[in-house]
Amino acid sequence: MRKIDPDPQSGASGAPAPQLLVPCKLLRSKEMFYEGPGQDPGGDDPFSSGAYWCAKTQEAFGPDGEPAEKGDCQCGRPCYVGL
Repeated sequence: MRKIDPDPQSGASGAPAPQLLVPCKLLRSKEMFYEGPGQDPGGDDPFSSGAYWCAKTQEAFGPDGEPAEKGDCQCGRPCYVGL
């Protein structure tokens, strides 16, 4: 019988595997809709304005009441929708 690891994020050594930080697909930023002249889309952070909102709530917070931010809208939130 094969043993199933209850935490697929953990490695064979028991140490947590590095997680890819994939933002929720409902997270929106104004840069997704506007690219002005002289703007470098290949820069370090193409979403550097810091103006984010949730496509589901249309507000600066998600359905769970927490802020809609690039660093916050990650796997683990109850409202997270993966790509």
